[in-house]
Amino acid sequence: MILLECQVCLECYDARKRVPRSLSCKHTLCTSCIAQIMRRGQLKCPFCRTLHAGAVISPVDVPVQGEMAALVLEDSSSKPEGMACESVPEASGVNVLKLRSDIQKANANGAHVWAVLRREGGARGSHRCAKITVHDERLHLHALKDGEPPKDSITVEYESVRGLVDEQYVVAFLEVEWAGHVQGRVYIQLLDNAGRTLQFMYFCTGERGPSYADTRFLTVTLRGRPGEQLWGGDYENNDGSGGAALEGMERGDQNHQDVVAGLVAGYYYTGYGQDHNPSQFGIYLRDMPGYSEMSSIGRVLVGQDVLNSVGRLNNVKLASVGSCGVLLSF
Repeated sequence: MILLECQVCLECYDARKRVPRSLSCKHTLCTSCIAQIMRRGQLKCPFCRTLHAGAVISPVDVPVQGEMAALVLEDSSSKPEGMACESVPEASGVNVLKLRSDIQKANANGAHVWAVLRREGGARGSHRCAKITVHDERLHLHALKDGEPPKDSITVEYESVRGLVDEQYVVAFLEVEWAGHVQGRVYIQLLDNAGRTLQFMYFCTGERGPSYADTRFLTVTLRGRPGEQLWGGDYENNDGSGGAALEGMERGDQNHQDVVAGLVAGYYYTGYGQDHNPSQFGIYLRDMPGYSEMSSIGRVLVGQDVLNSVGRLNNVKLASVGSCGVLLSF
């Protein structure tokens, strides 16, 4: 008999936040339970305590259990005999497995799937939209921009897709470009829910208006020395002179972290020694032993090599954040 419920939370698998996924030890659990384990630290199997093999920066990096997923997608009116759950619940909102399939098909044809944020009472053309792409099997929700998606695009409601982001384990991404090409993607795990961290997330999603998309990197401080930092994030003037805080956003509590390569910081306190405007962020390229950063926002999970390459450019303003956004966690 095939068990169609997660043996950790005892909830039925579905096609949204409880997709069945198999750890390297071959035990299966749902995406939501994997997310909860990852919030606490390393991804270890709750049954045999084996550490999952392979790079995982998001719960969706764990492979889908194909046989169970196929059953989940079957019409509930034709449930197979011996199914453990009394019913296969319809997923509220977006069917993740179908969404992934639609995106892959669209990308194969040179098109995209778009999430549309409809403004209440707004006429056509007054809405906003965000591209959804797949890279390395991860679903990327790009920053919102004004306007409608291309004609005949596959569209989904933005709110339903945004609900697939785990607010307790947010991974933002920056798509780094120079010389006319995407050179790589940087994935950043956000550390807390402080004001500075939420502001960074909103600049990645564009949900409060402006975003980091199409902004240049600005400068490198302490070049070649401990504590070297690469700076970006001037959405206003794109030259380091702008970068106001989003309306209503405050810094929030301090978050002290050891200064190591990959630490992301920003929205500094006045007089702290970092004269950068509130929207600007700095990513450490080198450790600084014995020093603590009080304005920590996140930690680079993947892509530090891309940032190091930017830092080695004679003019870092030749490199930019071409696109940005957040990973869909489920």
